[in-house]
Amino acid sequence: MLFSFAVPYSHRGVSLVCALALIVLAGSALAEPTPRPHMFVSTDLAPGLRTLNEVREGIREGHAARLWAMLLEKVEREMLEEAWTPASALPGRSEVQIKHENRDFTIVAMTANRILDASLASLITGDRRYTDAALKQLDALFDPERWPDWEDKAHIEVGRIADLRHGQLAFAVGVSYDWLYTALDPKERQRIVEGLDRCAIQRFKAAVEANENWTRNQTNWMTVIVGGFGIAGMALGEDHPDSDFLVEFARPRMESYLEVLGEEGEFNESVQYAGSMLFLVRYFTAVRYASGGRDNPFERHSLAAFCRWYQYMTFPPGRVAGFGDPGAAMPPVVNYMSAVAAATQDPMLQWFYMQYCDIMPETHRDLAMELLYFDASLEAVSPEGRLPLGRAYHDEGKLISSRSSWDPKSTTSVVYAKADRESTHNHADWGQVCIDGYGERLVVDLGSPAGYPKSHKERFYNYQQWGHNVFVFAINETGGVPWQEQKREGSILWSEFDDARGGAWAMDLTAVYDEAESVTRTVVHLLPRIAVVVDDASLHAKSPISMRWHLAKSAEPDDAGRFRIATDDAALAGLVSRVDGPAEGGTGRHAYEEPYNRDRMGELYPQQHEPFVEIKTEDTACRVVSLFCIQEPDGSAQSWAMHEWGWAIETPEGLVRVTIDDELLRVEFADSEKSWSVPAGRRDDGTP
Repeated sequence: MLFSFAVPYSHRGVSLVCALALIVLAGSALAEPTPRPHMFVSTDLAPGLRTLNEVREGIREGHAARLWAMLLEKVEREMLEEAWTPASALPGRSEVQIKHENRDFTIVAMTANRILDASLASLITGDRRYTDAALKQLDALFDPERWPDWEDKAHIEVGRIADLRHGQLAFAVGVSYDWLYTALDPKERQRIVEGLDRCAIQRFKAAVEANENWTRNQTNWMTVIVGGFGIAGMALGEDHPDSDFLVEFARPRMESYLEVLGEEGEFNESVQYAGSMLFLVRYFTAVRYASGGRDNPFERHSLAAFCRWYQYMTFPPGRVAGFGDPGAAMPPVVNYMSAVAAATQDPMLQWFYMQYCDIMPETHRDLAMELLYFDASLEAVSPEGRLPLGRAYHDEGKLISSRSSWDPKSTTSVVYAKADRESTHNHADWGQVCIDGYGERLVVDLGSPAGYPKSHKERFYNYQQWGHNVFVFAINETGGVPWQEQKREGSILWSEFDDARGGAWAMDLTAVYDEAESVTRTVVHLLPRIAVVVDDASLHAKSPISMRWHLAKSAEPDDAGRFRIATDDAALAGLVSRVDGPAEGGTGRHAYEEPYNRDRMGELYPQQHEPFVEIKTEDTACRVVSLFCIQEPDGSAQSWAMHEWGWAIETPEGLVRVTIDDELLRVEFADSEKSWSVPAGRRDDGTP
């Protein structure tokens, strides 16, 4: 039975009531002390849980031994460094964040990992040096001179009492307390409990009392903050008076969190933010261990569909679909996938984890957790020949993915698209299509600028329709559809996938545009290297019409709209042409302009000047055909040839022909039956 206290919030120190409560607890002889360790490693034998001795045995060989060696090397190296603070210049950390001494994601994530890694090394080896290494960083974290606050300065502007950083650090401090417990004396334990209370728990309670939006909105903020404090409560047990409150507050919210997923496992935010599901997996695993194996959330909550969705949206050589926020070339977050693989005994998830674990940035690669998640007894099995190469999803963004193989490092081509927008961390990108080749981004999404300001973010070109590979009609200050109009929906009209031929689909984007009677986008991906996109629009009145394709390199189309770009490992032969009337071709580059050219800290964004090719006209209707052929950079530089009947290009697999009329789009190999023949755009009555 834990004590409960009504603790007033104190921003600068431990409140008197809380201090008295902690003193009472420290001097109390509780009847049922929590066995330790009990977080992510078990003291006692229980089905599905690993004991400390089993962990020690498991790190003797294989992948677990490699992870252990990496963790020890990291801890030994970090022991030689001073404790990190918000002013620490760590590798990969933004100079802007260092300058402002901000508690940004990078410094907080790496600090949390430093504490956890040293604490696990202490638990496994019993070496006091590792205990002291963890305490050194913990003491700095609790020192108001070195860490005056844990809140990210970028979040202060919205007036929150507790934020993501409190959740990240509360989790790490709570779990490290459990792992270090037997190595600490009573004063050292009390120092950690009091520090966590003062710096985080009282802030959390005050934020709950204020009903901050992350307490009720099912976004990554909930999993990070509510889940993080819930785990801290499990870890502290009877050693803190509010542990029951933290645990019970988290339980219903984390148990119901998966309701945000689409019917086929789609995450309710951008794919990049879907990596935050790691916090839910942490929570489920923590519950399983804290309950001694009696409560296993993985038995009542399936993450199988979500994990498959995430696999489909991850492309060689390790990059997730870069739609919306934040960066467009982010590696997948896969360490927690091994926990799901272990819980569900899914060999293809184990394969997914094994392929990409080494490319995760250090901020996301919490080695201590990864080591404890990994099940060496589970075989890793490739999805090649087991999962289809293409799939369409019909909820939360309505994402589509089609690839030429499941090779994790390089495949000839990947074509990926979306018909709608996610609930959050989204852009005005209905209908966006991107193309990768041989592991390189070729037709690209721009992503978001780092640390974008919350106010007026729709004014940045990255968010606007102008910044995406889609139709724009008329001219307004957001380049088409106002960013705020999130309820506008695109849809997938139909889709078909075949491992021998590729994929084909059509999207209805009519509802996105005020000016439109009908807007459709038809895509054919003919394996292994051809992508054809046909855009059809019928408008209520004559209007300016624009279509841009953003490319990895600048291009100079010829008079026929043909162009070619080459990267280190791939090349792209393209052609963009209006086929139902005159149009003007051109090129351009983006640029930030005052006042929408500064981040949340007021710092100027460095100009990226991303290139694009563009076709423009003014009319009541328009059909644009865009042809793409992925090539090897050192291969023959074939271009699209134009004929009366359509277009053609020579490929290593043979001549490919493309024809289109009012009824049918046909993409085919001239000397084989490998082809796609699909409905083409609008009909005479303006319907798709």
